[in-house]
Amino acid sequence: MNRPKVILYVSASIDGRITMGTNATMFDAFQQPELYNMMGTMEDWAGFSKAIKELYQPDMFLEGSHMVISETAELTKLPDYVGDPSELYQDFLPEDILRRPGRKTWTSLIDGRGRFRDGYNAECDDPETNMVYLSTQTAPPEYLAFLRSRNLPYMLEGKGRVNLPRMLEKVRTKLNVQTIATSSGGMLSGALIRSSLMDEINILFNPLVIGGFTIPTLFASPEPKWPSILPSRLRLLDLQTLKNDRLWLRYQVLNDR
Repeated sequence: MNRPKVILYVSASIDGRITMGTNATMFDAFQQPELYNMMGTMEDWAGFSKAIKELYQPDMFLEGSHMVISETAELTKLPDYVGDPSELYQDFLPEDILRRPGRKTWTSLIDGRGRFRDGYNAECDDPETNMVYLSTQTAPPEYLAFLRSRNLPYMLEGKGRVNLPRMLEKVRTKLNVQTIATSSGGMLSGALIRSSLMDEINILFNPLVIGGFTIPTLFASPEPKWPSILPSRLRLLDLQTLKNDRLWLRYQVLNDR
C-alpha cells in the first residue's frame, strides 16, 4: 500500500486512560488545569511533542474529531445548501493553499460527519501549516459548502466513516505526505491499528491511575476475534525515564498479521 508512515504519540495514565472524563476534548485541559495537570503540565506535553517532531519530522498532524468536539456537543447551525450538491463531493484542494509560500506541513482532522464547524485553518496558530479536513461522501452538503466558503481544503473517502486505507493513499499521492503524526488515542488510534495502518507508538506514561468504565482508553477498537481480529504485536524500540516519574515507551507495530 502506498501510504505515509503513521506515528502515534499520546499521554496516558498507567491504566491506559487518555483523558479525565467521558466526552472530554482537548480544550478541557485549558478549562480545568488543576485536574489535567495530574496527567502532565502543558510544559511536559510541549517537551514530548518537540521530541516527537525532532525524531520523526512529520509533514502531517492528524487528529480525530472527538479531540475537538464531544459527541454530545450541540452543532453549529449552517445555512441549507441551495443548488446541485454533486459539485461539492469532489476533493477541494485550492492551488493557493497547496502552493502557499511558507507552508511546510498539514494539520488534518478526521470528521466523517462534518461536526467541527468553526472554520479553523491552523495557519492562524502556525504559519508553517494549514488545515485539510478529511471527510466522507455522506458528509452534509452544507458542511462542505461551508468549508469551500472559507477556502478550507478537504478530501472525501468512504460513506458514514472515513475509509482510512484509501484516505491515507490519497494523502500520499495528492499531498505528498511522507509521515503522519497523530496524538489522538481512543477511536482513531484503535481504527488505525486494527487496519494495520500504524507503524510506531509513543506513549508518555504518567504515574497516575484514573479508573472508570467510560473514560476513553489508548485504543478503542473491536474486540479481538479469532482468527479475523487478532491482537497487534509490538517490538520495543526505546524506553526513557523522564522527570516526575514519567516513562516514554516507543514501540514498533509489527504489521504482519
